[in-house]
Amino acid sequence: MSAPPFRHIGGAVIADHGPIGLGEARGLAKLYALEAAHLAEHDRIAWSRACAARAEALDAAIVAACRWRRAAGWRDPDMAEY
Repeated sequence: MSAPPFRHIGGAVIADHGPIGLGEARGLAKLYALEAAHLAEHDRIAWSRACAARAEALDAAIVAACRWRRAAGWRDPDMAEY
């Protein structure tokens, strides 16, 4: 797979199954990061790296989506979802 598992398009965070809200994306990124740490503690290094990579890709997509929303005039990027 050459495309990142999560990306930003037009102020939205996109997963392989479609767009996800910023709040949900932040929670999922936190979950992946926690899972990466847990797996590393149990010497599951390959799985830990996979989870960490997903957390990093998701964090990058969130930052890009927020930047796009601010450029579009939203003071609070989260308010663009309501």
